[in-house]
Amino acid sequence: MKINRREVLFAGGLSLLTRALVPGQTAAPAGARPDASRGPEARLLEALQRNRLPLTMGDTPAGSGWDWLVREAKAARFTLIGEEHGVAETAQFSAALWLALRGSGYGRMAIELSPPIAEFVETAARRDGLKGIEDLLKTPGLFTFYNLREEAKFLADVIKAAVATKGNERVLWGLDREVFSDRYLISRLKTRAPQRAREAVTRLKQASANAWTRYGQTRNPDDMFLLAEDPALVSAVRVAWPDPDNESDSILRTLEESLAIETAERTGGMWPYMQRRTKWNRDNFAARLKEEQGRKVPPKVLMKFGLNHMVRGANYVNVFDLGAMADEVAALTGDRAFHIIVLPSPGSRQAVPGAGRSFGSVATDDFDDFNARDGRLTRMLPNSEATGHEVIDLRALRPTAMRGLEGWNPDVIRTIYGYDAALIWKAAHASSGLE
Repeated sequence: MKINRREVLFAGGLSLLTRALVPGQTAAPAGARPDASRGPEARLLEALQRNRLPLTMGDTPAGSGWDWLVREAKAARFTLIGEEHGVAETAQFSAALWLALRGSGYGRMAIELSPPIAEFVETAARRDGLKGIEDLLKTPGLFTFYNLREEAKFLADVIKAAVATKGNERVLWGLDREVFSDRYLISRLKTRAPQRAREAVTRLKQASANAWTRYGQTRNPDDMFLLAEDPALVSAVRVAWPDPDNESDSILRTLEESLAIETAERTGGMWPYMQRRTKWNRDNFAARLKEEQGRKVPPKVLMKFGLNHMVRGANYVNVFDLGAMADEVAALTGDRAFHIIVLPSPGSRQAVPGAGRSFGSVATDDFDDFNARDGRLTRMLPNSEATGHEVIDLRALRPTAMRGLEGWNPDVIRTIYGYDAALIWKAAHASSGLE
Protein backbone atom coordinates (compact mmCIF):
# COMPACT_ATOMS: atom_id res chain seq x y z
CA MET A 1 0.00 0.00 0.00
CA LYS A 2 1.56 3.26 -1.11
CA ILE A 3 0.75 6.28 1.03
CA ASN A 4 1.89 9.74 0.00
CA ARG A 5 2.38 12.86 2.07
CA ARG A 6 -1.27 13.86 1.83
CA GLU A 7 -2.45 10.42 2.92
CA VAL A 8 0.01 10.53 5.81
CA LEU A 9 -1.95 13.48 7.17
CA PHE A 10 -5.08 11.37 7.06
CA ALA A 11 -3.35 8.56 8.89
CA GLY A 12 -2.71 10.93 11.77
CA GLY A 13 -6.28 12.20 11.83
CA LEU A 14 -6.17 15.21 9.46
CA SER A 15 -8.11 13.67 6.62
CA LEU A 16 -10.33 16.67 6.08
CA LEU A 17 -7.62 18.92 4.65
CA THR A 18 -5.65 16.68 2.36
CA ARG A 19 -7.68 13.58 1.65
CA ALA A 20 -7.78 12.98 -2.08
CA LEU A 21 -11.24 12.22 -3.40
CA VAL A 22 -11.53 9.81 -6.29
CA PRO A 23 -14.83 10.60 -8.03
CA GLY A 24 -16.48 7.54 -9.46
CA GLN A 25 -14.17 5.03 -7.79
CA THR A 26 -16.92 3.28 -5.88
CA ALA A 27 -16.39 -0.29 -7.01
CA ALA A 28 -13.37 -2.54 -7.16
CA PRO A 29 -12.24 -4.12 -10.42
CA ALA A 30 -13.36 -7.69 -10.96
CA GLY A 31 -11.64 -10.02 -8.54
CA ALA A 32 -10.31 -7.27 -6.29
CA ARG A 33 -12.49 -8.20 -3.31
CA PRO A 34 -11.69 -11.57 -1.76
CA ASP A 35 -14.44 -14.11 -2.05
CA ALA A 36 -16.48 -14.20 1.15
CA SER A 37 -19.21 -16.47 -0.16
CA ARG A 38 -18.01 -19.51 1.75
CA GLY A 39 -15.70 -20.56 4.55
CA PRO A 40 -14.66 -18.54 7.62
CA GLU A 41 -15.15 -15.21 5.86
CA ALA A 42 -18.83 -15.95 5.30
CA ARG A 43 -19.30 -17.05 8.91
CA LEU A 44 -17.68 -13.87 10.18
CA LEU A 45 -19.82 -11.66 7.94
CA GLU A 46 -22.96 -13.49 9.01
CA ALA A 47 -22.07 -12.98 12.67
CA LEU A 48 -21.30 -9.34 11.95
CA GLN A 49 -24.75 -8.78 10.48
CA ARG A 50 -26.55 -10.59 13.30
CA ASN A 51 -24.84 -8.98 16.27
CA ARG A 52 -26.46 -5.51 16.29
CA LEU A 53 -28.36 -3.24 18.63
CA PRO A 54 -30.43 -0.17 17.63
CA LEU A 55 -29.60 3.41 18.59
CA THR A 56 -31.71 6.47 17.90
CA MET A 57 -30.56 10.09 17.94
CA GLY A 58 -32.69 12.92 19.29
CA ASP A 59 -32.12 15.45 22.00
CA THR A 60 -30.69 12.45 23.87
CA PRO A 61 -29.62 9.14 22.28
CA ALA A 62 -31.79 6.17 23.14
CA GLY A 63 -32.20 2.47 22.46
CA SER A 64 -30.57 -0.74 23.61
CA GLY A 65 -27.39 0.13 21.70
CA TRP A 66 -27.05 3.40 23.57
CA ASP A 67 -27.77 1.76 26.93
CA TRP A 68 -25.09 -0.86 26.29
CA LEU A 69 -22.46 1.70 25.26
CA VAL A 70 -23.10 3.81 28.36
CA ARG A 71 -22.95 0.79 30.64
CA GLU A 72 -19.65 -0.44 29.20
CA ALA A 73 -18.09 3.05 29.23
CA LYS A 74 -19.06 3.61 32.86
CA ALA A 75 -17.18 0.46 33.82
CA ALA A 76 -13.97 1.58 32.06
CA ARG A 77 -11.24 4.01 33.11
CA PHE A 78 -10.76 5.25 29.54
CA THR A 79 -13.36 5.41 26.79
CA LEU A 80 -11.95 6.07 23.33
CA ILE A 81 -14.01 7.31 20.39
CA GLY A 82 -12.30 6.69 17.05
CA GLU A 83 -14.07 8.63 14.32
CA GLU A 84 -14.28 9.52 10.69
CA HIS A 85 -14.05 13.31 10.85
CA GLY A 86 -16.71 15.78 9.79
CA VAL A 87 -19.85 13.82 10.79
CA ALA A 88 -22.47 15.84 12.68
CA GLU A 89 -23.94 12.87 14.53
CA THR A 90 -20.56 11.89 15.98
CA ALA A 91 -20.11 15.26 17.67
CA GLN A 92 -23.65 15.07 19.08
CA PHE A 93 -23.10 11.51 20.28
CA SER A 94 -19.79 12.40 21.95
CA ALA A 95 -21.35 15.26 23.89
CA ALA A 96 -24.25 13.06 24.98
CA LEU A 97 -21.89 10.29 26.08
CA TRP A 98 -19.87 12.76 28.16
CA LEU A 99 -23.03 13.94 29.90
CA ALA A 100 -24.12 10.36 30.56
CA LEU A 101 -20.73 9.43 32.02
CA ARG A 102 -19.99 12.45 34.19
CA GLY A 103 -21.51 10.86 37.32
CA SER A 104 -19.29 7.78 37.02
CA GLY A 105 -15.92 9.47 37.47
CA TYR A 106 -15.20 10.97 34.05
CA GLY A 107 -13.52 14.33 34.45
CA ARG A 108 -11.20 14.82 31.44
CA MET A 109 -11.78 15.01 27.70
CA ALA A 110 -8.76 14.36 25.44
CA ILE A 111 -9.13 15.80 21.93
CA GLU A 112 -7.25 16.16 18.67
CA LEU A 113 -6.09 19.73 19.23
CA SER A 114 -2.67 21.01 20.24
CA PRO A 115 -2.15 21.71 23.96
CA PRO A 116 -2.22 25.53 23.75
CA ILE A 117 -5.22 25.69 21.41
CA ALA A 118 -7.18 23.39 23.71
CA GLU A 119 -6.32 25.66 26.64
CA PHE A 120 -7.50 28.75 24.76
CA VAL A 121 -10.73 27.00 23.73
CA GLU A 122 -11.51 26.09 27.32
CA THR A 123 -10.75 29.60 28.56
CA ALA A 124 -13.05 31.06 25.90
CA ALA A 125 -15.84 28.64 26.80
CA ARG A 126 -15.57 29.35 30.50
CA ARG A 127 -15.82 33.07 29.74
CA ASP A 128 -18.63 33.04 27.16
CA GLY A 129 -19.83 29.49 26.43
CA LEU A 130 -20.43 28.41 22.84
CA LYS A 131 -20.16 31.99 21.58
CA GLY A 132 -16.74 32.28 23.18
CA ILE A 133 -15.50 29.17 21.37
CA GLU A 134 -16.95 30.25 18.03
CA ASP A 135 -15.46 33.75 18.35
CA LEU A 136 -12.05 32.29 19.17
CA LEU A 137 -12.12 29.80 16.29
CA LYS A 138 -13.01 32.59 13.85
CA THR A 139 -9.91 34.59 14.89
CA PRO A 140 -7.65 35.39 11.90
CA GLY A 141 -4.65 33.08 11.82
CA LEU A 142 -6.39 30.36 13.84
CA PHE A 143 -7.94 27.34 12.14
CA THR A 144 -8.71 23.82 13.37
CA PHE A 145 -10.91 20.88 12.45
CA TYR A 146 -13.13 22.05 15.30
CA ASN A 147 -14.14 25.03 13.17
CA LEU A 148 -17.46 23.24 12.70
CA ARG A 149 -20.69 24.16 14.46
CA GLU A 150 -21.37 20.70 15.83
CA GLU A 151 -17.79 20.27 17.05
CA ALA A 152 -17.80 23.68 18.73
CA LYS A 153 -21.06 22.82 20.46
CA PHE A 154 -19.62 19.48 21.57
CA LEU A 155 -16.73 21.31 23.26
CA ALA A 156 -19.07 23.88 24.80
CA ASP A 157 -21.33 21.16 26.22
CA VAL A 158 -18.35 19.28 27.69
CA ILE A 159 -16.95 22.37 29.39
CA LYS A 160 -20.34 23.57 30.62
CA ALA A 161 -20.96 20.22 32.31
CA ALA A 162 -17.46 20.21 33.79
CA VAL A 163 -17.92 23.70 35.23
CA ALA A 164 -21.19 22.61 36.83
CA THR A 165 -19.64 19.57 38.51
CA LYS A 166 -15.92 20.32 38.89
CA GLY A 167 -15.78 24.10 39.07
CA ASN A 168 -12.35 25.43 38.17
CA GLU A 169 -10.78 22.09 37.24
CA ARG A 170 -9.62 22.16 33.62
CA VAL A 171 -11.26 19.46 31.56
CA LEU A 172 -9.78 19.58 28.02
CA TRP A 173 -6.56 17.76 27.22
CA GLY A 174 -5.15 18.77 23.84
CA LEU A 175 -2.57 16.13 22.90
CA ASP A 176 -1.81 16.67 19.22
CA ARG A 177 0.62 18.78 17.24
CA GLU A 178 -0.31 22.00 15.42
CA VAL A 179 -0.73 22.42 11.66
CA PHE A 180 -2.60 25.63 10.84
CA SER A 181 -2.53 28.09 13.75
CA ASP A 182 1.12 29.16 13.90
CA ARG A 183 0.27 32.80 13.15
CA TYR A 184 -2.10 33.02 16.08
CA LEU A 185 0.29 31.26 18.46
CA ILE A 186 3.22 33.43 17.41
CA SER A 187 1.12 36.56 17.96
CA ARG A 188 0.60 35.39 21.55
CA LEU A 189 4.36 35.01 21.95
CA LYS A 190 4.98 38.46 20.54
CA THR A 191 3.06 40.12 23.36
CA ARG A 192 4.89 38.15 26.08
CA ALA A 193 8.47 37.90 24.86
CA PRO A 194 11.16 39.65 26.94
CA GLN A 195 13.47 42.12 25.22
CA ARG A 196 16.25 39.57 24.78
CA ALA A 197 13.96 37.23 22.79
CA ARG A 198 12.15 39.74 20.61
CA GLU A 199 14.55 39.54 17.68
CA ALA A 200 14.21 35.75 17.53
CA VAL A 201 10.42 35.98 17.81
CA THR A 202 10.40 38.56 14.99
CA ARG A 203 12.37 36.18 12.74
CA LEU A 204 9.92 33.41 13.59
CA LYS A 205 6.96 35.62 12.79
CA GLN A 206 8.45 36.68 9.46
CA ALA A 207 9.19 33.11 8.45
CA SER A 208 5.60 32.19 9.18
CA ALA A 209 4.29 35.14 7.16
CA ASN A 210 6.54 34.27 4.21
CA ALA A 211 5.39 30.65 4.21
CA TRP A 212 1.72 31.60 4.21
CA THR A 213 2.35 34.01 1.35
CA ARG A 214 3.85 31.13 -0.64
CA TYR A 215 0.91 28.92 0.23
CA GLY A 216 -1.49 31.61 -0.95
CA GLN A 217 0.25 31.53 -4.32
CA THR A 218 0.67 27.77 -4.75
CA ARG A 219 -2.21 26.31 -2.66
CA ASN A 220 0.17 23.44 -1.94
CA PRO A 221 -0.18 22.27 1.69
CA ASP A 222 3.54 21.49 1.72
CA ASP A 223 4.17 25.25 1.67
CA MET A 224 2.32 25.94 4.92
CA PHE A 225 4.68 27.10 7.66
CA LEU A 226 4.41 24.14 10.01
CA LEU A 227 4.74 21.67 7.13
CA ALA A 228 7.66 23.44 5.47
CA GLU A 229 10.06 25.15 7.87
CA ASP A 230 12.92 24.24 10.23
CA PRO A 231 12.38 23.74 13.99
CA ALA A 232 15.61 25.72 14.51
CA LEU A 233 13.49 28.87 14.11
CA VAL A 234 11.76 28.05 17.40
CA SER A 235 14.86 26.60 19.04
CA ALA A 236 16.48 30.02 18.65
CA VAL A 237 13.61 31.60 20.56
CA ARG A 238 13.94 29.04 23.34
CA VAL A 239 17.67 29.76 23.66
CA ALA A 240 16.98 33.49 23.98
CA TRP A 241 14.02 32.85 26.31
CA PRO A 242 15.01 29.98 28.63
CA ASP A 243 12.45 30.71 31.36
CA PRO A 244 9.12 31.42 29.61
CA ASP A 245 5.80 31.59 31.43
CA ASN A 246 3.56 28.51 31.21
CA GLU A 247 1.54 29.67 28.22
CA SER A 248 4.59 30.70 26.22
CA ASP A 249 6.39 27.47 27.11
CA SER A 250 3.43 25.43 25.84
CA ILE A 251 3.35 27.44 22.60
CA LEU A 252 7.10 27.14 22.03
CA ARG A 253 7.18 23.40 22.70
CA THR A 254 4.19 22.85 20.40
CA LEU A 255 5.61 24.92 17.54
CA GLU A 256 9.07 23.37 17.83
CA GLU A 257 7.83 19.80 17.92
CA SER A 258 5.22 20.36 15.20
CA LEU A 259 7.99 21.56 12.90
CA ALA A 260 10.17 18.61 13.91
CA ILE A 261 7.37 16.14 13.17
CA GLU A 262 6.92 17.47 9.66
CA THR A 263 10.67 17.69 9.10
CA ALA A 264 10.87 13.99 9.94
CA GLU A 265 8.33 13.28 7.19
CA ARG A 266 10.06 15.47 4.61
CA THR A 267 13.46 13.95 5.22
CA GLY A 268 12.58 10.36 6.05
CA GLY A 269 9.04 9.55 4.94
CA MET A 270 6.03 8.13 6.67
CA TRP A 271 7.64 5.93 9.32
CA PRO A 272 9.72 8.59 11.13
CA TYR A 273 6.81 11.02 10.80
CA MET A 274 4.38 8.63 12.44
CA GLN A 275 6.86 7.66 15.14
CA ARG A 276 7.58 11.25 16.09
CA ARG A 277 3.94 12.35 15.94
CA THR A 278 2.83 9.38 18.02
CA LYS A 279 5.55 10.00 20.59
CA TRP A 280 4.40 13.62 20.95
CA ASN A 281 0.80 12.53 21.52
CA ARG A 282 1.80 9.82 23.97
CA ASP A 283 4.22 12.10 25.85
CA ASN A 284 1.47 14.71 26.27
CA PHE A 285 -0.92 12.02 27.47
CA ALA A 286 1.67 10.73 29.95
CA ALA A 287 2.33 14.25 31.27
CA ARG A 288 -1.37 14.83 31.89
CA LEU A 289 -1.76 11.48 33.62
CA LYS A 290 1.25 12.26 35.80
CA GLU A 291 -0.40 15.50 36.91
CA GLU A 292 -3.30 13.44 38.26
CA GLN A 293 -1.18 10.95 40.22
CA GLY A 294 -1.53 12.75 43.53
CA ARG A 295 -5.29 12.38 43.53
CA LYS A 296 -6.86 9.60 45.58
CA VAL A 297 -9.13 8.74 42.65
CA PRO A 298 -7.80 10.06 39.31
CA PRO A 299 -10.53 11.23 36.94
CA LYS A 300 -11.56 8.93 34.12
CA VAL A 301 -10.83 10.11 30.58
CA LEU A 302 -13.00 10.23 27.47
CA MET A 303 -10.92 10.53 24.27
CA LYS A 304 -12.11 11.61 20.80
CA PHE A 305 -9.65 11.34 17.92
CA GLY A 306 -9.45 10.01 14.38
CA LEU A 307 -10.02 6.27 14.21
CA ASN A 308 -6.35 5.54 13.46
CA HIS A 309 -5.34 6.98 16.87
CA MET A 310 -7.84 5.15 19.06
CA VAL A 311 -7.45 1.52 18.01
CA ARG A 312 -6.02 -0.93 20.54
CA GLY A 313 -2.63 -2.41 19.65
CA ALA A 314 -0.92 -1.53 16.37
CA ASN A 315 -3.08 0.84 14.34
CA TYR A 316 -3.92 0.67 10.64
CA VAL A 317 -0.41 1.77 9.66
CA ASN A 318 1.27 -0.45 12.28
CA VAL A 319 2.09 2.22 14.87
CA PHE A 320 1.31 1.91 18.59
CA ASP A 321 -0.67 5.08 19.15
CA LEU A 322 -2.77 6.51 21.99
CA GLY A 323 -5.20 3.61 21.81
CA ALA A 324 -2.48 1.13 22.67
CA MET A 325 -1.21 3.32 25.50
CA ALA A 326 -4.63 3.73 27.12
CA ASP A 327 -5.03 -0.03 27.42
CA GLU A 328 -1.62 -0.50 29.02
CA VAL A 329 -2.12 2.37 31.48
CA ALA A 330 -5.52 0.97 32.48
CA ALA A 331 -4.05 -2.49 33.01
CA LEU A 332 -1.50 -1.11 35.49
CA THR A 333 -4.32 -0.22 37.89
CA GLY A 334 -6.52 -3.22 37.18
CA ASP A 335 -8.84 -1.15 34.99
CA ARG A 336 -9.70 -1.34 31.32
CA ALA A 337 -10.24 0.84 28.28
CA PHE A 338 -13.35 0.71 26.11
CA HIS A 339 -12.82 1.48 22.41
CA ILE A 340 -15.66 2.65 20.13
CA ILE A 341 -15.21 3.12 16.38
CA VAL A 342 -17.83 5.45 14.86
CA LEU A 343 -18.40 5.24 11.11
CA PRO A 344 -20.84 6.66 8.56
CA SER A 345 -22.54 4.11 6.31
CA PRO A 346 -22.79 4.35 2.52
CA GLY A 347 -25.19 7.13 1.61
CA SER A 348 -23.81 9.42 4.32
CA ARG A 349 -22.19 12.84 4.01
CA GLN A 350 -19.07 14.29 5.67
CA ALA A 351 -17.55 17.75 5.94
CA VAL A 352 -14.26 18.65 4.29
CA PRO A 353 -12.54 22.04 4.08
CA GLY A 354 -13.22 24.08 1.00
CA ALA A 355 -11.83 27.41 -0.15
CA GLY A 356 -10.44 29.67 2.54
CA ARG A 357 -11.90 28.77 5.93
CA SER A 358 -15.08 27.16 4.59
CA PHE A 359 -16.24 23.55 4.73
CA GLY A 360 -18.17 21.58 2.15
CA SER A 361 -20.19 18.38 2.18
CA VAL A 362 -19.02 15.27 0.29
CA ALA A 363 -20.30 11.72 0.00
CA THR A 364 -18.80 9.08 2.28
CA ASP A 365 -18.86 6.76 -0.73
CA ASP A 366 -16.18 8.92 -2.40
CA PHE A 367 -13.66 8.20 0.37
CA ASP A 368 -11.22 5.30 0.13
CA ASP A 369 -8.47 6.28 2.53
CA PHE A 370 -6.38 3.11 2.46
CA ASN A 371 -7.19 2.03 -1.10
CA ALA A 372 -9.26 -0.83 0.33
CA ARG A 373 -12.03 -0.35 -2.25
CA ASP A 374 -15.00 -2.60 -1.45
CA GLY A 375 -13.09 -3.85 1.60
CA ARG A 376 -13.08 -0.44 3.29
CA LEU A 377 -14.54 -0.31 6.78
CA THR A 378 -17.39 2.02 5.82
CA ARG A 379 -18.62 -0.72 3.48
CA MET A 380 -17.77 -3.88 5.41
CA LEU A 381 -19.22 -2.96 8.81
CA PRO A 382 -22.55 -1.31 7.87
CA ASN A 383 -25.61 -3.45 7.26
CA SER A 384 -27.27 -2.61 3.96
CA GLU A 385 -30.61 -3.73 5.42
CA ALA A 386 -30.40 -1.36 8.38
CA THR A 387 -33.30 1.02 8.86
CA GLY A 388 -31.50 3.18 11.44
CA HIS A 389 -28.28 3.60 13.42
CA GLU A 390 -26.74 0.42 14.81
CA VAL A 391 -24.25 -0.63 17.48
CA ILE A 392 -22.13 -3.77 17.10
CA ASP A 393 -20.47 -5.61 19.98
CA LEU A 394 -17.23 -6.48 18.20
CA ARG A 395 -15.95 -8.57 21.10
CA ALA A 396 -18.51 -11.26 20.28
CA LEU A 397 -16.89 -11.72 16.86
CA ARG A 398 -13.37 -12.42 18.11
CA PRO A 399 -13.65 -16.22 18.39
CA THR A 400 -14.49 -16.34 14.66
CA ALA A 401 -11.52 -14.18 13.64
CA MET A 402 -8.57 -15.53 15.62
CA ARG A 403 -6.53 -16.91 12.73
CA GLY A 404 -6.55 -17.26 8.99
CA LEU A 405 -8.52 -14.18 7.93
CA GLU A 406 -5.79 -11.53 7.96
CA GLY A 407 -5.14 -11.97 4.25
CA TRP A 408 -8.86 -11.63 3.49
CA ASN A 409 -9.35 -8.16 5.02
CA PRO A 410 -6.73 -7.10 7.57
CA ASP A 411 -8.50 -3.82 8.41
CA VAL A 412 -11.66 -5.63 9.43
CA ILE A 413 -9.75 -8.12 11.57
CA ARG A 414 -7.72 -5.33 13.19
CA THR A 415 -10.94 -3.45 13.92
CA ILE A 416 -12.58 -6.45 15.57
CA TYR A 417 -9.66 -6.80 17.99
CA GLY A 418 -8.73 -3.14 18.23
CA TYR A 419 -12.23 -1.82 18.97
CA ASP A 420 -14.81 -3.22 21.36
CA ALA A 421 -17.81 -1.59 19.71
CA ALA A 422 -18.76 -0.12 16.36
CA LEU A 423 -21.40 2.59 15.99
CA ILE A 424 -22.68 2.86 12.42
CA TRP A 425 -24.61 5.94 11.35
CA LYS A 426 -27.38 5.42 8.85
CA ALA A 427 -27.43 8.35 6.37
CA ALA A 428 -25.20 10.56 8.52
CA HIS A 429 -25.03 14.32 7.92
CA ALA A 430 -21.99 16.47 7.25
CA SER A 431 -21.01 18.92 9.95
CA SER A 432 -21.38 22.60 9.03
CA GLY A 433 -18.61 25.19 9.02
CA LEU A 434 -18.53 28.20 11.30
CA GLU A 435 -17.92 30.57 8.39
